[in-house]
Amino acid sequence: MNTILIASAVIFSLASVYFFLNRNKFGSDFPWLVSFITVISYLVMSMNINLGASPSEMLWTRWVGYIISCTILTVSMVEIFNIVGKKKIVALISTPLVMIIGVLAAVASNTTFFVIFFVLATIPFILLMSIFQQQATPKNSYVLNYLYYGWMAFPIIFLLSPETFSIVPSLSVILIGYLIADFFTKIVFYFHVRRLQ
Repeated sequence: MNTILIASAVIFSLASVYFFLNRNKFGSDFPWLVSFITVISYLVMSMNINLGASPSEMLWTRWVGYIISCTILTVSMVEIFNIVGKKKIVALISTPLVMIIGVLAAVASNTTFFVIFFVLATIPFILLMSIFQQQATPKNSYVLNYLYYGWMAFPIIFLLSPETFSIVPSLSVILIGYLIADFFTKIVFYFHVRRLQ
């Protein structure tokens, strides 16, 4: 389990260095910042394991990294979709709001509060998705795949994990799922954006 977290941190460290050294090609500091924040998130989870934390005590910390990294990803998507005005403000507020409510769901003391917070988090998430859907054009529609197949993987993994309903009781399998989703939405995404510029 700790090996998966360290391997994840190494993968995102390499991505962060690559993006940093090639930030002029990517036209932004966002790619390396997103990868760097993800490194910190994986290292904090690894540190928590070493301190003997339970899955729920360990995994909720990733939400803090998501608040920052996913907000930066949203800024990138707002630029790609050319979203302006009130929709831009709503999009930029919706992402951290989803993550903050996600923290509350992750640390909820019982199932009732978990369900309430999980349902509440879906409201700004659906709003965010609808904003991107409305602004989609043939040129930027590829980004919707990252939203639908990437971002939507996270709540599914969350529901399957030992942190919630333990449908998949293996924390190692869940961590691999998070790594794949992170890799797709944070590294592959920026390479794809760069290729289409």
